[in-house]
Amino acid sequence: MTGRFDEHGIRFDYPTDWSVEVDSDGEKTTVAVHSPNGVAFALVALDETCPEPSEVAGQALDAMEQEYPDLDAFPVIESIDGHQAVGHEVEFISLDATNSCSIRCYRTPKRTVLVFGQWSDLEGEGPADQIRSLRSSLEETDS
Repeated sequence: MTGRFDEHGIRFDYPTDWSVEVDSDGEKTTVAVHSPNGVAFALVALDETCPEPSEVAGQALDAMEQEYPDLDAFPVIESIDGHQAVGHEVEFISLDATNSCSIRCYRTPKRTVLVFGQWSDLEGEGPADQIRSLRSSLEETDS
């Protein structure tokens, strides 16, 4: 079952058993959704100052590299809501488990959108699929 987030000019679907938190600070809003066990999560960050998507995705990757210097990252391009998103697929080891992260960022006429998802392979494919579904359902509602 899926819930629907529909605020701040965006809409996306997420698993109903995941919690949702919104933090808004002027021109920047972050929507965080967390799995029930708290391991998997996704962040949808909106920035109405419209920074360059490749820079935002690069900053997210840099932050991951500072925390996990031995990570593996691969560049990706994906279409989200009709926009070309740039980003990275990331794998890293933490607490003796393989973890994955997806970073995607794109810009619309109103905002730059960063979609960041992270999960542990100990959880199986469920969280990865749920984060992909969230990303594919994302759409701007006030364009």
